[in-house]
Amino acid sequence: MPYYKFARNDIFYNSIKAHPQCDFYVYDSVVYYNSRPLVAGMSASNVPMGGVGHISLYEMNVDRNSALHTYNPGNDVTNMGTAGAADASDLSQDSGVKALVFPFLTKEGSLTSFRTVTTSQFNSDFAYGNIVTGSYPLTATITREYFAADSQRRHISGGLVNTLNHYKYLSPHYAYSSSAPPGCDKSTQQLSLFHLPSIFYGSSIKRRSVYLNFYITGTLTAQLHDLNGNGELIEVTGTNANSSNAVGGVVMYNEGFIILTGSWNLQENSITEKYDGTSVSAKAPKWVYFGAGANDGLAQSSIPSSSFSLHFKGTTYTPTVTMFAHAKKELNFSNNPTFLDFKSGSAAGGASLIEDGGYFEPKKRAIKNTTTSSYVSGTAPFKRQVFISKIGIYDKNKNLIAITKLASPIRKREEDDLTFKLKLDI
Repeated sequence: MPYYKFARNDIFYNSIKAHPQCDFYVYDSVVYYNSRPLVAGMSASNVPMGGVGHISLYEMNVDRNSALHTYNPGNDVTNMGTAGAADASDLSQDSGVKALVFPFLTKEGSLTSFRTVTTSQFNSDFAYGNIVTGSYPLTATITREYFAADSQRRHISGGLVNTLNHYKYLSPHYAYSSSAPPGCDKSTQQLSLFHLPSIFYGSSIKRRSVYLNFYITGTLTAQLHDLNGNGELIEVTGTNANSSNAVGGVVMYNEGFIILTGSWNLQENSITEKYDGTSVSAKAPKWVYFGAGANDGLAQSSIPSSSFSLHFKGTTYTPTVTMFAHAKKELNFSNNPTFLDFKSGSAAGGASLIEDGGYFEPKKRAIKNTTTSSYVSGTAPFKRQVFISKIGIYDKNKNLIAITKLASPIRKREEDDLTFKLKLDI
Protein backbone atom coordinates (compact mmCIF):
# COMPACT_ATOMS: atom_id res chain seq x y z
CA MET A 1 0.00 0.00 0.00
CA PRO A 2 1.55 3.31 -1.00
CA TYR A 3 1.97 6.21 1.40
CA TYR A 4 1.66 9.85 0.39
CA LYS A 5 2.96 12.65 2.54
CA PHE A 6 0.78 15.70 3.06
CA ALA A 7 2.27 18.69 1.32
CA ARG A 8 2.55 22.14 2.88
CA ASN A 9 -0.74 23.33 1.39
CA ASP A 10 -2.65 20.12 2.12
CA ILE A 11 -3.36 20.76 5.82
CA PHE A 12 -5.22 23.79 7.17
CA TYR A 13 -6.01 24.65 10.76
CA ASN A 14 -9.10 26.75 11.41
CA SER A 15 -11.59 27.61 14.10
CA ILE A 16 -15.33 27.56 13.43
CA LYS A 17 -17.35 30.20 15.23
CA ALA A 18 -20.98 29.30 15.89
CA HIS A 19 -23.90 30.71 17.83
CA PRO A 20 -26.02 27.92 19.35
CA GLN A 21 -29.51 29.03 20.29
CA CYS A 22 -30.97 28.39 23.74
CA ASP A 23 -34.59 28.79 24.73
CA PHE A 24 -35.81 28.25 28.28
CA TYR A 25 -39.43 28.30 29.31
CA VAL A 26 -40.43 28.34 32.98
CA TYR A 27 -43.94 27.49 34.14
CA ASP A 28 -45.23 26.03 37.40
CA SER A 29 -41.71 25.51 38.78
CA VAL A 30 -40.65 23.42 35.78
CA VAL A 31 -37.92 24.50 33.34
CA TYR A 32 -38.16 23.42 29.69
CA TYR A 33 -35.07 23.58 27.48
CA ASN A 34 -35.49 24.10 23.71
CA SER A 35 -39.09 22.82 23.92
CA ARG A 36 -37.95 19.33 24.96
CA PRO A 37 -40.72 17.50 26.79
CA LEU A 38 -40.41 14.88 29.48
CA VAL A 39 -39.49 11.60 27.79
CA ALA A 40 -40.02 8.57 30.01
CA GLY A 41 -37.85 5.51 29.44
CA MET A 42 -37.78 1.92 30.60
CA SER A 43 -35.80 2.66 33.75
CA ALA A 44 -35.87 6.43 34.15
CA SER A 45 -38.65 8.98 34.43
CA ASN A 46 -36.65 11.12 32.01
CA VAL A 47 -34.38 9.50 29.45
CA PRO A 48 -31.47 12.01 29.71
CA MET A 49 -31.28 11.06 33.44
CA GLY A 50 -31.87 14.61 34.62
CA GLY A 51 -34.62 17.17 34.92
CA VAL A 52 -36.67 18.32 31.94
CA GLY A 53 -34.66 21.51 31.56
CA HIS A 54 -31.29 19.83 32.09
CA ILE A 55 -28.59 18.97 29.59
CA SER A 56 -26.36 15.97 30.25
CA LEU A 57 -22.57 16.18 29.94
CA TYR A 58 -21.22 13.24 27.87
CA GLU A 59 -24.77 11.73 27.87
CA MET A 60 -23.69 8.89 30.13
CA ASN A 61 -26.07 6.32 31.68
CA VAL A 62 -29.01 7.20 29.47
CA ASP A 63 -32.12 5.34 30.72
CA ARG A 64 -30.22 3.07 33.09
CA ASN A 65 -31.60 1.80 36.37
CA SER A 66 -29.31 3.21 39.03
CA ALA A 67 -30.78 0.88 41.66
CA LEU A 68 -29.62 -2.20 39.74
CA HIS A 69 -26.29 -0.86 38.57
CA THR A 70 -24.92 1.00 41.57
CA TYR A 71 -21.26 0.49 42.34
CA ASN A 72 -20.87 -0.52 45.99
CA PRO A 73 -17.49 -2.17 46.69
CA GLY A 74 -17.73 -2.17 50.52
CA ASN A 75 -19.38 -0.93 53.66
CA ASP A 76 -17.03 1.99 54.12
CA VAL A 77 -17.78 3.40 50.69
CA THR A 78 -20.72 5.59 49.84
CA ASN A 79 -22.77 4.96 46.72
CA MET A 80 -22.47 6.66 43.41
CA GLY A 81 -24.07 9.86 44.59
CA THR A 82 -20.95 10.98 46.44
CA ALA A 83 -17.24 10.30 46.35
CA GLY A 84 -16.08 7.19 48.13
CA ALA A 85 -12.98 5.21 48.91
CA ALA A 86 -12.25 1.50 48.81
CA ASP A 87 -9.30 -0.75 49.54
CA ALA A 88 -8.40 -4.12 48.05
CA SER A 89 -10.38 -6.12 50.62
CA ASP A 90 -13.50 -4.16 49.89
CA LEU A 91 -13.18 -4.74 46.18
CA SER A 92 -12.81 -8.48 46.68
CA GLN A 93 -16.14 -8.60 48.51
CA ASP A 94 -18.05 -6.98 45.72
CA SER A 95 -20.00 -9.35 43.49
CA GLY A 96 -22.57 -6.97 42.06
CA VAL A 97 -22.95 -5.75 38.52
CA LYS A 98 -21.11 -2.49 37.85
CA ALA A 99 -22.81 -1.48 34.62
CA LEU A 100 -23.49 2.14 35.57
CA VAL A 101 -20.73 4.25 34.02
CA PHE A 102 -18.81 6.28 36.57
CA PRO A 103 -15.42 8.01 36.86
CA PHE A 104 -12.83 6.73 39.28
CA LEU A 105 -9.19 7.22 40.16
CA THR A 106 -6.68 6.00 42.70
CA LYS A 107 -5.21 8.33 45.29
CA GLU A 108 -1.47 8.43 44.70
CA GLY A 109 1.49 10.77 44.72
CA SER A 110 0.20 13.08 41.98
CA LEU A 111 -2.67 14.11 44.33
CA THR A 112 -5.12 14.03 41.44
CA SER A 113 -8.74 14.20 42.55
CA PHE A 114 -12.21 15.21 41.46
CA ARG A 115 -13.25 18.83 41.63
CA THR A 116 -16.18 17.90 43.87
CA VAL A 117 -13.81 16.55 46.53
CA THR A 118 -12.42 19.26 48.81
CA THR A 119 -8.79 19.35 49.86
CA SER A 120 -9.68 18.52 53.48
CA GLN A 121 -11.82 15.56 52.36
CA PHE A 122 -9.05 14.33 50.08
CA ASN A 123 -6.49 14.44 52.93
CA SER A 124 -8.66 13.00 55.72
CA ASP A 125 -11.11 10.60 54.06
CA PHE A 126 -8.83 8.78 51.63
CA ALA A 127 -5.61 6.85 52.16
CA TYR A 128 -3.02 6.29 49.45
CA GLY A 129 -4.20 3.43 47.27
CA ASN A 130 -7.89 4.11 47.91
CA ILE A 131 -10.21 4.33 44.92
CA VAL A 132 -12.06 7.62 44.65
CA THR A 133 -15.29 7.43 42.66
CA GLY A 134 -17.63 9.96 41.18
CA SER A 135 -20.94 9.73 39.39
CA TYR A 136 -22.59 10.21 36.02
CA PRO A 137 -24.67 11.75 34.62
CA LEU A 138 -23.49 15.28 35.22
CA THR A 139 -26.33 17.62 34.32
CA ALA A 140 -26.81 21.37 34.30
CA THR A 141 -29.69 23.83 33.97
CA ILE A 142 -30.46 27.45 34.72
CA THR A 143 -31.00 28.49 38.32
CA ARG A 144 -32.68 31.56 39.82
CA GLU A 145 -31.82 33.14 43.15
CA TYR A 146 -34.16 35.72 44.64
CA PHE A 147 -32.90 38.30 47.13
CA ALA A 148 -35.27 40.49 49.09
CA ALA A 149 -34.32 44.06 49.93
CA ASP A 150 -31.53 44.37 52.55
CA SER A 151 -31.00 40.59 52.61
CA GLN A 152 -27.69 38.75 52.52
CA ARG A 153 -26.53 37.86 49.01
CA ARG A 154 -23.32 35.86 49.20
CA HIS A 155 -23.15 34.92 45.54
CA ILE A 156 -23.18 38.61 44.61
CA SER A 157 -21.36 40.30 47.46
CA GLY A 158 -18.82 37.50 47.70
CA GLY A 159 -18.01 36.78 44.09
CA LEU A 160 -19.45 39.25 41.59
CA VAL A 161 -18.64 42.64 43.11
CA ASN A 162 -15.33 43.17 41.34
CA THR A 163 -16.66 41.80 38.06
CA LEU A 164 -19.72 44.07 38.16
CA ASN A 165 -17.62 47.14 38.91
CA HIS A 166 -15.24 46.17 36.11
CA TYR A 167 -18.06 46.49 33.57
CA LYS A 168 -19.09 49.98 34.68
CA TYR A 169 -17.34 51.37 31.61
CA LEU A 170 -20.07 49.70 29.55
CA SER A 171 -22.97 50.98 31.63
CA PRO A 172 -23.44 52.55 35.09
CA HIS A 173 -26.14 49.94 35.71
CA TYR A 174 -23.37 47.39 36.31
CA ALA A 175 -22.29 49.23 39.48
CA TYR A 176 -22.60 47.11 42.58
CA SER A 177 -23.29 50.03 44.92
CA SER A 178 -24.26 53.39 43.48
CA SER A 179 -26.93 56.04 43.88
CA ALA A 180 -26.79 57.15 40.24
CA PRO A 181 -28.61 56.16 38.24
CA PRO A 182 -31.44 55.24 40.64
CA GLY A 183 -31.92 51.57 41.32
CA CYS A 184 -28.27 50.53 40.97
CA ASP A 185 -27.50 49.67 44.57
CA LYS A 186 -27.23 45.90 44.23
CA SER A 187 -25.90 45.59 47.76
CA THR A 188 -29.32 46.32 49.26
CA GLN A 189 -31.99 46.41 46.56
CA GLN A 190 -34.46 43.66 45.66
CA LEU A 191 -33.17 41.57 42.74
CA SER A 192 -32.98 38.17 41.06
CA LEU A 193 -29.78 36.44 39.96
CA PHE A 194 -29.78 33.91 37.11
CA HIS A 195 -27.02 31.32 36.72
CA LEU A 196 -26.46 30.22 33.11
CA PRO A 197 -23.96 27.30 32.94
CA SER A 198 -21.37 27.62 30.20
CA ILE A 199 -22.39 24.27 28.67
CA PHE A 200 -25.34 26.16 27.15
CA TYR A 201 -23.45 29.07 25.58
CA GLY A 202 -19.80 28.05 25.22
CA SER A 203 -17.28 30.90 25.45
CA SER A 204 -19.72 33.77 25.94
CA ILE A 205 -23.29 34.90 25.38
CA LYS A 206 -23.76 36.66 22.07
CA ARG A 207 -24.50 40.36 22.42
CA ARG A 208 -27.93 41.60 21.35
CA SER A 209 -29.34 38.06 21.50
CA VAL A 210 -30.89 38.09 24.98
CA TYR A 211 -34.69 38.29 25.27
CA LEU A 212 -36.75 37.92 28.45
CA ASN A 213 -40.52 37.55 28.10
CA PHE A 214 -42.95 37.88 31.00
CA TYR A 215 -46.36 36.25 30.42
CA ILE A 216 -49.54 36.60 32.47
CA THR A 217 -52.16 33.92 31.71
CA GLY A 218 -50.36 33.23 28.45
CA THR A 219 -50.33 36.84 27.24
CA LEU A 220 -47.05 38.71 26.75
CA THR A 221 -46.96 41.46 29.35
CA ALA A 222 -43.44 42.82 28.93
CA GLN A 223 -40.15 42.06 27.21
CA LEU A 224 -36.51 42.89 27.98
CA HIS A 225 -33.83 42.97 25.31
CA ASP A 226 -30.12 43.85 25.36
CA LEU A 227 -30.83 46.26 22.56
CA ASN A 228 -27.56 48.17 22.62
CA GLY A 229 -25.24 45.23 23.20
CA ASN A 230 -23.69 46.86 26.30
CA GLY A 231 -25.34 44.48 28.76
CA GLU A 232 -28.33 46.68 29.62
CA LEU A 233 -31.64 44.82 29.50
CA ILE A 234 -34.08 47.42 28.20
CA GLU A 235 -37.84 47.04 28.26
CA VAL A 236 -38.86 47.21 24.62
CA THR A 237 -42.41 45.87 25.02
CA GLY A 238 -44.77 46.39 27.94
CA THR A 239 -48.28 47.36 28.95
CA ASN A 240 -46.92 49.99 31.34
CA ALA A 241 -46.15 52.93 29.09
CA ASN A 242 -44.11 54.67 31.80
CA SER A 243 -41.54 51.88 31.85
CA SER A 244 -40.70 52.00 28.15
CA ASN A 245 -36.91 51.95 27.53
CA ALA A 246 -36.27 51.48 31.26
CA VAL A 247 -33.32 49.26 32.26
CA GLY A 248 -34.54 46.17 34.08
CA GLY A 249 -31.19 44.49 34.63
CA VAL A 250 -27.81 43.61 33.18
CA VAL A 251 -26.21 40.65 31.43
CA MET A 252 -22.72 39.40 32.19
CA TYR A 253 -21.88 37.93 28.80
CA ASN A 254 -18.59 36.24 29.63
CA GLU A 255 -19.56 34.95 33.07
CA GLY A 256 -23.07 33.67 32.30
CA PHE A 257 -25.09 35.70 34.81
CA ILE A 258 -28.21 37.84 34.49
CA ILE A 259 -29.13 40.25 37.27
CA LEU A 260 -32.67 41.65 37.23
CA THR A 261 -33.34 44.79 39.26
CA GLY A 262 -36.48 46.21 37.59
CA SER A 263 -38.92 46.94 40.42
CA TRP A 264 -41.70 48.78 38.56
CA ASN A 265 -45.14 47.24 38.03
CA LEU A 266 -45.51 45.55 34.67
CA GLN A 267 -49.27 45.95 34.82
CA GLU A 268 -51.75 47.83 36.97
CA ASN A 269 -53.66 44.82 38.23
CA SER A 270 -52.18 42.74 41.01
CA ILE A 271 -52.35 38.94 40.97
CA THR A 272 -52.02 36.33 43.70
CA GLU A 273 -48.64 34.75 43.01
CA LYS A 274 -45.97 33.44 45.36
CA TYR A 275 -43.14 35.18 43.53
CA ASP A 276 -40.89 35.61 46.56
CA GLY A 277 -41.51 32.17 48.04
CA THR A 278 -43.10 33.48 51.23
CA SER A 279 -46.05 35.78 50.63
CA VAL A 280 -49.17 34.70 48.74
CA SER A 281 -50.81 38.09 48.92
CA ALA A 282 -51.79 39.86 45.73
CA LYS A 283 -48.90 41.72 44.15
CA ALA A 284 -48.10 43.29 40.82
CA PRO A 285 -45.69 41.41 38.52
CA LYS A 286 -42.20 42.92 38.33
CA TRP A 287 -38.97 42.04 36.58
CA VAL A 288 -37.39 41.06 39.90
CA TYR A 289 -39.96 38.24 39.96
CA PHE A 290 -39.03 36.98 36.51
CA GLY A 291 -38.28 33.26 36.31
CA ALA A 292 -39.87 32.40 39.62
CA GLY A 293 -39.78 28.62 39.94
CA ALA A 294 -36.56 28.11 37.96
CA ASN A 295 -34.90 25.66 40.36
CA ASP A 296 -35.20 28.18 43.21
CA GLY A 297 -37.09 25.95 45.61
CA LEU A 298 -40.60 27.21 44.87
CA ALA A 299 -43.14 24.41 44.96
CA GLN A 300 -45.46 23.68 42.08
CA SER A 301 -48.77 25.57 42.01
CA SER A 302 -47.07 28.55 43.69
CA ILE A 303 -47.20 30.59 40.48
CA PRO A 304 -50.28 29.45 38.54
CA SER A 305 -50.78 32.50 36.30
CA SER A 306 -47.25 33.60 35.36
CA SER A 307 -44.81 32.03 32.92
CA PHE A 308 -41.45 33.14 31.61
CA SER A 309 -39.22 32.57 28.63
CA LEU A 310 -35.52 33.27 28.26
CA HIS A 311 -33.85 33.33 24.85
CA PHE A 312 -30.19 33.87 24.02
CA LYS A 313 -27.44 32.68 21.70
CA GLY A 314 -24.03 31.47 22.73
CA THR A 315 -20.62 31.75 21.10
CA THR A 316 -18.58 28.61 20.52
CA TYR A 317 -15.22 28.05 18.86
CA THR A 318 -14.45 24.63 17.41
CA PRO A 319 -10.87 23.94 16.24
CA THR A 320 -10.86 22.11 12.92
CA VAL A 321 -8.24 20.42 10.75
CA THR A 322 -8.85 20.26 7.00
CA MET A 323 -6.73 17.80 5.02
CA PHE A 324 -6.56 17.23 1.29
CA ALA A 325 -5.73 13.65 0.32
CA HIS A 326 -4.73 13.20 -3.30
CA ALA A 327 -5.27 9.98 -5.22
CA LYS A 328 -2.81 10.32 -8.08
CA LYS A 329 -2.96 8.59 -11.45
CA GLU A 330 -0.52 5.88 -10.43
CA LEU A 331 -2.79 4.86 -7.54
CA ASN A 332 -4.57 2.05 -9.37
CA PHE A 333 -3.82 -1.12 -7.41
CA SER A 334 -5.73 -2.73 -4.56
CA ASN A 335 -4.90 -5.30 -1.88
CA ASN A 336 -8.50 -6.38 -1.80
CA PRO A 337 -8.78 -10.08 -2.81
CA THR A 338 -11.57 -9.20 -5.25
CA PHE A 339 -9.07 -7.17 -7.29
CA LEU A 340 -7.62 -10.36 -8.80
CA ASP A 341 -9.34 -12.89 -11.00
CA PHE A 342 -9.37 -16.24 -9.20
CA LYS A 343 -10.66 -18.02 -12.31
CA SER A 344 -7.23 -17.61 -13.89
CA GLY A 345 -5.62 -19.82 -11.26
CA SER A 346 -4.30 -22.74 -13.29
CA ALA A 347 -0.81 -23.93 -14.03
CA ALA A 348 0.72 -23.87 -17.49
CA GLY A 349 -0.62 -26.58 -19.73
CA GLY A 350 -3.67 -27.10 -17.50
CA ALA A 351 -1.72 -28.84 -14.73
CA SER A 352 -3.29 -28.95 -11.28
CA LEU A 353 -2.13 -26.53 -8.60
CA ILE A 354 -2.64 -29.12 -5.88
CA GLU A 355 0.66 -30.85 -5.30
CA ASP A 356 1.71 -32.97 -2.37
CA GLY A 357 -1.47 -32.19 -0.47
CA GLY A 358 -1.00 -28.39 -0.67
CA TYR A 359 -2.41 -25.56 -2.75
CA PHE A 360 0.02 -23.25 -4.48
CA GLU A 361 -0.93 -19.82 -5.82
CA PRO A 362 0.18 -19.16 -9.37
CA LYS A 363 3.00 -16.70 -9.82
CA LYS A 364 0.94 -14.66 -12.25
CA ARG A 365 -2.75 -13.91 -11.95
CA ALA A 366 -4.90 -11.69 -14.05
CA ILE A 367 -6.56 -8.56 -12.72
CA LYS A 368 -10.30 -8.87 -12.68
CA ASN A 369 -12.05 -6.82 -15.35
CA THR A 370 -14.66 -4.69 -13.53
CA THR A 371 -15.60 -2.46 -16.43
CA THR A 372 -19.14 -2.75 -17.73
CA SER A 373 -20.27 -3.12 -21.33
CA SER A 374 -23.03 -1.17 -23.02
CA TYR A 375 -24.26 -4.36 -24.71
CA VAL A 376 -26.17 -7.28 -23.27
CA SER A 377 -23.89 -10.27 -22.61
CA GLY A 378 -21.03 -8.22 -23.98
CA THR A 379 -17.55 -7.92 -22.56
CA ALA A 380 -16.02 -4.50 -22.19
CA PRO A 381 -12.35 -3.95 -22.96
CA PHE A 382 -10.13 -4.28 -19.91
CA LYS A 383 -9.39 -1.08 -18.01
CA ARG A 384 -7.54 -0.89 -14.75
CA GLN A 385 -9.74 0.74 -12.10
CA VAL A 386 -10.18 0.61 -8.35
CA PHE A 387 -12.88 1.70 -5.91
CA ILE A 388 -11.79 3.85 -2.97
CA SER A 389 -13.84 3.23 0.17
CA LYS A 390 -11.50 4.27 3.01
CA ILE A 391 -8.65 6.70 3.56
CA GLY A 392 -6.15 6.10 6.35
CA ILE A 393 -4.21 8.83 8.13
CA TYR A 394 -0.81 7.84 9.55
CA ASP A 395 1.70 9.58 11.77
CA LYS A 396 5.36 9.94 10.93
CA ASN A 397 6.04 6.47 12.35
CA LYS A 398 3.40 4.98 10.04
CA ASN A 399 1.00 4.29 12.87
CA LEU A 400 -2.63 4.42 11.78
CA ILE A 401 -4.28 7.23 13.77
CA ALA A 402 -7.49 7.88 11.83
CA ILE A 403 -9.72 6.30 9.18
CA THR A 404 -12.12 8.14 6.89
CA LYS A 405 -14.96 6.06 5.46
CA LEU A 406 -16.75 7.26 2.35
CA ALA A 407 -20.52 7.06 2.15
CA SER A 408 -20.15 5.01 -1.04
CA PRO A 409 -17.05 3.75 -2.88
CA ILE A 410 -15.61 6.14 -5.45
CA ARG A 411 -14.44 4.70 -8.76
CA LYS A 412 -10.94 5.70 -9.80
CA ARG A 413 -9.69 4.97 -13.32
CA GLU A 414 -6.12 5.05 -14.50
CA GLU A 415 -6.56 8.48 -16.05
CA ASP A 416 -8.25 10.02 -12.95
CA ASP A 417 -6.65 12.39 -10.48
CA LEU A 418 -8.87 12.66 -7.38
CA THR A 419 -8.67 14.86 -4.31
CA PHE A 420 -10.56 14.10 -1.10
CA LYS A 421 -11.30 16.82 1.43
CA LEU A 422 -11.12 15.51 5.00
CA LYS A 423 -12.34 17.58 7.94
CA LEU A 424 -11.83 16.84 11.60
CA ASP A 425 -13.48 18.73 14.46
CA ILE A 426 -11.44 18.73 17.68
